[in-house]
Amino acid sequence: MLTIINHVTAFWSVVVMNCIQPVNWQYCYRIDQWLVPDLIEGAKIMLDKDYLCPYCTEKDYLKKL
Repeated sequence: MLTIINHVTAFWSVVVMNCIQPVNWQYCYRIDQWLVPDLIEGAKIMLDKDYLCPYCTEKDYLKKL
């Protein structure tokens, strides 16, 4: 439960507070292009154990060094 609260608080302070400013409206108004795909990606990472995490290939490469 604490993790959910931390994520919601971080989302509020970073995304919502920055999207309130009129100078950022052009970047924030299309949530179907930036928020929805990231939520789907996060759900895949959380629910599917076989799903390749983002940057897994880079992580494997760095382990080989």
